[in-house]
Amino acid sequence: MKSRRQCRFILWSAVTSLLAGASSIAQAAEEKAIRPARERIIEGWLIAGSSEDEGRRKVSMNQIDEGGWPSFVDNRAKDVYDWGVRRFWLHNPFGTVSGEVMQFDQYLDARDAGLDILTENFSEAWGPVTRGSFGEPVELIAYIGTADPDDDRLQTAFDTGNSARILGTMLACVKPLLMANASIGADAAVKLSDDGPAFHFYKYLESIGIPIYVESRPKQANPDWAEFPVFAVNEWWKRSNPEVHQDAAAWALPNSEMKREVVRWIRDYPGKSTDPAVLEDLIQRTRAALLQGDTIILRTDGLRAAGVPFERLVEGIDEQMGIQTGTSAGSGASQPSSTGSVGQKTRRPVAPSNVSEPDAPPPTVEKTGGRSTEGLQIKPATVNGVQKTKKSKVRRPNARSSRRR
Repeated sequence: MKSRRQCRFILWSAVTSLLAGASSIAQAAEEKAIRPARERIIEGWLIAGSSEDEGRRKVSMNQIDEGGWPSFVDNRAKDVYDWGVRRFWLHNPFGTVSGEVMQFDQYLDARDAGLDILTENFSEAWGPVTRGSFGEPVELIAYIGTADPDDDRLQTAFDTGNSARILGTMLACVKPLLMANASIGADAAVKLSDDGPAFHFYKYLESIGIPIYVESRPKQANPDWAEFPVFAVNEWWKRSNPEVHQDAAAWALPNSEMKREVVRWIRDYPGKSTDPAVLEDLIQRTRAALLQGDTIILRTDGLRAAGVPFERLVEGIDEQMGIQTGTSAGSGASQPSSTGSVGQKTRRPVAPSNVSEPDAPPPTVEKTGGRSTEGLQIKPATVNGVQKTKKSKVRRPNARSSRRR
């Protein structure tokens, strides 16, 4: 049986050989592109973790009912689209079970468990939507576990030493997402090496046009994860900011070193409250993040039920930031892409002097079986297992000659 190190090298070699034949995307400039505000609002649905029903992989009937994904698209997604949102986030769409971290192979696990309600018709339901059946193309981001070679199914594939089987297994895990023209969110990706198989696999997917979002704040030990769009729970993103919190300075990359989009999820608003004070707080937190150049994931049920227009979240943002939207007011977002939209302004995001977000104490985030860094207390000596001292890395020569950025 081959060693773990040998197996990882096999996948690294296989993916880099594919990358050698792919056209690289232009390297990002020092100043990153910022989308118009309309395109920096994402509707977020917590799929797994919405119930404690292990038989349905912790997916509630309120999320996925007997009609499956076609019903979800018709009865949930269309209303959000009509309100003005053009980007959707599905958090663990194929479920999780207690006692395990978020799984990269959750689709195959759900299929093996016979949960057709979660696995059937996913691409058939979402593919038309991402391609414009609602009127304009929509970006669907499916957030699943990271491609960790130590996870059960991937480990079994790696242990064979067969590069074709390894790649085949990894692609099978995301097949319905690829067929649906979806983007992929990777839980806890930044805990892995930025010169390992997961990094190169995601780079390959990105090179053929599949946007990848990695969780959470990149670390000094593996800084190249900042080449991807980054996702984090909003309070953790603020709490882990090394420019504000000294105990994070030992391990975390600052906001200024993020090379792509930063996506922050407001998780402490459950989505249904129509209390005016609650909604106003949500609106102001959203606008503050938008003015900092970031993207916000939120639930909009309460806003829509209270009759709050979509424009309330974004009005005046682009004008304050000097961004030319290229679209008329009320026309919705232009087609999303991994690199931004036509009409955006390229600039370094800087928090406006008249907007501030209070720093929160280390948050407590509901547990959904994931391994995210959100909600963890930061200790002075080590943070999430990362030593204060930055470790040096020895990279293989010419391994990234075709990498973009």
